[in-house]
Amino acid sequence: MEDRSRGYIQEFKTVSNRSMMRFIFEDGSKLIGYQMEMLKNNQIPFLLRSEIIKVDQEIRISYDITSMIPLKKILERKEIGRKEFFQYLRQITGVFDQLENHLLDHGGVMLDSSMIYGSPADDKIFFTYLPLVDMEQDINEPLRQFITNLIIREMKFKNEDADNYIQRLIEALKVPDFSLGKLKSWLESFSLCQNGSPDKSYSKPLSEPAFPILQESVRPETTSVPAQPKKPENRDKNMKTITEKKKVYPLSSWLTLGSSVAAILALFAVMVMKGSFEPGNPDALTTIIGLVLISGAVLWLICSKVFTPEKKVEKLLEKKIQEPLNKVGAWVGTDIREHTIQKHVAQRVEYVNKSILTPAVEHGQHQGRHSSHSEAAIASDRTVLLARKGNTMPSIKRLDDGETVVIRQWPFRIGRMAEQVDYYIKNPAIGRVHAELTKVSDGYCITDMNTRNGTYINGERIEPNMEQPIKDGDRFMLANEEFQFFE
Repeated sequence: MEDRSRGYIQEFKTVSNRSMMRFIFEDGSKLIGYQMEMLKNNQIPFLLRSEIIKVDQEIRISYDITSMIPLKKILERKEIGRKEFFQYLRQITGVFDQLENHLLDHGGVMLDSSMIYGSPADDKIFFTYLPLVDMEQDINEPLRQFITNLIIREMKFKNEDADNYIQRLIEALKVPDFSLGKLKSWLESFSLCQNGSPDKSYSKPLSEPAFPILQESVRPETTSVPAQPKKPENRDKNMKTITEKKKVYPLSSWLTLGSSVAAILALFAVMVMKGSFEPGNPDALTTIIGLVLISGAVLWLICSKVFTPEKKVEKLLEKKIQEPLNKVGAWVGTDIREHTIQKHVAQRVEYVNKSILTPAVEHGQHQGRHSSHSEAAIASDRTVLLARKGNTMPSIKRLDDGETVVIRQWPFRIGRMAEQVDYYIKNPAIGRVHAELTKVSDGYCITDMNTRNGTYINGERIEPNMEQPIKDGDRFMLANEEFQFFE
């Protein structure tokens, strides 16, 4: 991407298995020198790690975005709850605090969700900072527009029991004198009332000089019934005592062996007191060897007589075991435990994009073989494996085992993080969100999502974060997984 008005060219490159977002400036006078040194020599919280080099007359500022994807892409497949929303807001305000600590200007932060990167595994985000000479100094209006756009156009909120925090923030954004400082005060007011009850009667517009103290909602069940202390679990409730017979050696056998060992030790003690083992005695070594041999022979003889199978006697032993619990609260055995856990995890996975249809699986396909992809498809109800016969829709075929997946929704993501992708692959070499297939006006494209192990089309590695055309019959590889694309 080229922005001549601001004097730079933006590109994405793979360097030593790292995905880099690079800005190339042909004219170094457009950059603030001391701020470049600050970025180069410090890892500033909330900012992408940057590398700055000068090649001929060009200055290249590179940001490491390996294994991260734009915030815009994360929000496409993520439902935001109250906790996540406030975490995002605190990071947005936090980055400006860090800029002040490092003598950087607020206007250098690029408030664009496509230029903010994060890992889909958590809610941490990192901002791009460009030390431009002509950067905008008043951040309040861009900040207002950025947060408003996130709320209205990009975020999908969970349907949860909470106070009207979104409505209150929107009202705060409408205030004519909105500022970063007032946004911080608004966040602090919520932090002070985390344990309070919601103010259901609140209706004042936020046009007053100071923001009112806002309170967090408490679910009805916690307000109507006082919290009861959790009773300790009765661990013996489902214990059962059983009696079983077991053959053991009698006490007399152990007493005989113990007496023999004691007699041998006593003999050694007497010999020591008589000086038989002193260094000056020429027969000391012979005496020691003889005593050891005799002692070993005596012990072997005693064991062979008193520790024989016929000497064993039956003994009744009591043993407590855990009875299988009932079907309401119980796991019986390891297999059922694992099955229950997997079922619970599968039920927790819920996709934002609920418009993807669920076609039926053709009978007889892959009989006798149930891959990790098939299991994930069944668990998440997202990826359905179909034979390609009669299929007129685009599809991908996994060349390892011939699985074919019909693409019914665009964009179509592939990776190993189930809640963020359409086709789940259980392979540690694959990125959480590894690649994205998109439909464009003149065909189809594939994008590598800044992965460490890369994406290849017909054997050639493609650059990250950039759409690359893909045609019917092309083979593409995600790390070590190979597929073929069909239109």
